[in-house]
Amino acid sequence: MKGVILAASIALVVLLVGYLAITSSSYEQVSQLSKYTKPTVVTVRALVADIETLPEKDLILFVLKDENGSKIYAFYGLTRFISQYGAPPSHSTVEQEVIMRGTFYPKKMGDVLGRMEIKEILQGCHKAYEAPPATGG
Repeated sequence: MKGVILAASIALVVLLVGYLAITSSSYEQVSQLSKYTKPTVVTVRALVADIETLPEKDLILFVLKDENGSKIYAFYGLTRFISQYGAPPSHSTVEQEVIMRGTFYPKKMGDVLGRMEIKEILQGCHKAYEAPPATGG
């Protein structure tokens, strides 16, 4: 009996540590990316200012911004997004705030700080699962 309680306690601690690691990770705001001068892997928490699908390039362009008005262009594979979420992205299936991990390439263009190649969408696009499947034609 003591062994079961000990095992359950250890499992609970491991789950709690994992949850805290995910939810308290160090996310950067878009404006904080201005400190980088070379390509860097980052995890960004941002607001979605716009979404554009570029089917001819098999890409999705997310325009991400923060409260300071700073923006980045973030790219993700369209086919990959549809295979993961079942439908192309739209403002109704992507939440206003997202968390994305990828490689940021600094190149200031007006209020745009650079571009990011998204490797992983951590939060904000899961509502796309609820969207109706894409149809041809």
